This record gives sequence, structure tokens and C-alpha cells, in this order.
Amino acid sequence: MSYVDQPPPQGAYPPGPGGPPPKSSSTATILIVLAVVGVLVVVIVGVLAALGIYGVRSYTVKAKAAEGLSGASVLARGIAACGEKQSGKLPETSVAVPSTPPAGVKYMSTSSDWTDPAFTCAYFAMSTPQYFSYQWVKESDTRGRAVALADMDADGTAEQRVEVVVECVGSTCTAKPATTGP
Repeated sequence: MSYVDQPPPQGAYPPGPGGPPPKSSSTATILIVLAVVGVLVVVIVGVLAALGIYGVRSYTVKAKAAEGLSGASVLARGIAACGEKQSGKLPETSVAVPSTPPAGVKYMSTSSDWTDPAFTCAYFAMSTPQYFSYQWVKESDTRGRAVALADMDADGTAEQRVEVVVECVGSTCTAKPATTGP
């Protein structure tokens, strides 16, 4: 019988290189698929974890910086109100509370820390732990700035700075928008 003219019957293959295809092991195929899926899962979990860590760190830095922005703005508005009560004359420079920016940890001030005339005139005091050191700096009778400094990485250098300028024209004093920077 010649296979040239007609195909072999189903299930019958000629001997040699044209013989039946080797049987594949379904167990080996399943193991390979599971290994590929496992590697993909590990890669996806790793990427998501990295994104999550970055997001949490970014959120934490922004939340800590918000304290300085809020505190300096409240101090500046209080100083502006104080200046208006004193006919456009701003209070003298205050001490910094605390005297140096807290080194990567929160500082818990006491009510005695806020007895400086500038703070009492502005009705400013922090009753919660703080990352920033706060100070009023008088530049002239009609101009000054509320300053907040923070050393978040505890290297001894303040890397976050918030300033709010207060200016008086006549007996009207205003706090300008806050500026931030190193």
C-alpha cells in the first residue's frame, strides 16, 4: 500500500521521522504555567508595594509640612491683629519655640514657652506636639515675618521653612500669603 496517493488511516503513521508526535506531559505544562503566573504575581505585588511606600512617604511629608504652613499663617494673622490694636506698630521679635527645630521628632511645648509678648499679643500657642519651631521676626515697626522651621530628617539642618510676611499701612495690618522653601 502506498501512502503517496492517499493519506494514512487515522491513527496510523509511517515509521521514522514522520512518526507520531511525542506525547507532552500535562504535568510539566501545568508546572510551567504555574511558575510563570507565580513570577507575574510577585512582580505585580512588588510594583504595588513600591507605589504604596512612595505614596505613604509622600503623604507623611505633606502632612508634616501642613503643620508649619498652618502654624505660621495663624501666628501671622494674630500678629496682624495685634498690630492693628497697637495702631500699626508690630510687636518686638520673639524667641523661637523651641529654640532649635525639633530633630525629626515632635516637640511638646508648655504654656510657659508661649509667654513672649509677641505670642501673647497674637494669642498664639501650640497645645499639641509640633515638628516646627515658631518665631516672630520684626523687621521694622510696620513689617515682619512669622517663621516656622523644621528638621524632618534629624541632620541638624532645617530643610523646611515657612514664612508669612506681615505688613502694616497706617493702622491696617495684613498677613501676606505664605512662602515655603528650604
